[in-house]
Amino acid sequence: MSKKRSIILIVAILIILVALGLLGIYYYRILKNVKKNDIDKEDLSVNNDLLNDLNDTLDNEVTEDEFDDIINFVLFGSDSRDISNMEAGRSDTIMIVSINTIKKNIKLISIPRDTYVEVPGYGKTKINHAYAYGQEALSIKTINTNFNLNLTEYTTIDFNGLVNVIDKVGGIELSLTPEEKRYIGINDERLQNSGKVLLNGTEALKHSRNRTIGNDFTRASRQRDVMEALLYKIFSLDMKDILGMSNDLLSQVTTNINTLKYATLLSEVYSNKSSYLSNIMSKQVPTQEYASDQMIDGIYYFVSDIEKAKLDLYNTIYGN
Repeated sequence: MSKKRSIILIVAILIILVALGLLGIYYYRILKNVKKNDIDKEDLSVNNDLLNDLNDTLDNEVTEDEFDDIINFVLFGSDSRDISNMEAGRSDTIMIVSINTIKKNIKLISIPRDTYVEVPGYGKTKINHAYAYGQEALSIKTINTNFNLNLTEYTTIDFNGLVNVIDKVGGIELSLTPEEKRYIGINDERLQNSGKVLLNGTEALKHSRNRTIGNDFTRASRQRDVMEALLYKIFSLDMKDILGMSNDLLSQVTTNINTLKYATLLSEVYSNKSSYLSNIMSKQVPTQEYASDQMIDGIYYFVSDIEKAKLDLYNTIYGN
């Protein structure tokens, strides 16, 4: 290589390094404002042999690289951060978000809030009680204990925060029935429109919490629809617009995730957004196929075959 070419290569490398450094500083300035709430990952009943368990259970083999390239975290939606109020402090939404960076897909997996499980230290009760008893740490420990998973990361958003996020991105589009439109108070020309309708944050929240039309499983499906629509809306924006509103969006959540790692993930997803957004799966686990409504001591529970639920989660997250 000639001396001139060597100098050009060195200059090009230096420019790239400076650009990466400036980008890192920019991400740091944005992400340092995220509300962090770390939890003791040593006390989450993490299944450290999950990869072996998967390969002993699933029909397909999961390689170590595939296993490492699937990112899972728990999304909690709560009425209140005040867990002294038992009703308000329960997690109204429990959703495992799974991002497969090899297959470039996103899976939104709801766990019904009335699912009958063993909450460590408290015995058998509804899974959403774990949040009231011990917030995110006990909730994640409960999921790992019952379904033999290795979850350690979470993001929590209260419902006022969800309203603000949706309004900040300009609303979301959802397909609603006329009955659902009336329930959330739509009485303008949108009531007559077929197809998707643009909802503001307050309307989207009321829709996601609708218990009147359908049942609690329909409600959980609406919550996944809202999350999916929000993903579509965010990634329809220019990256500069996303970064410009990052402080406002991220200020609405509390998390223990490595925000720099997720900044890299955001870039990866955005660069391949057509692939990710065309491969979003929405599901509930446990399902009604192997679970049933039961009254125990006068209280309603959704009682499932926990082993079948575990296998269902394994297949949903890691199966072909």
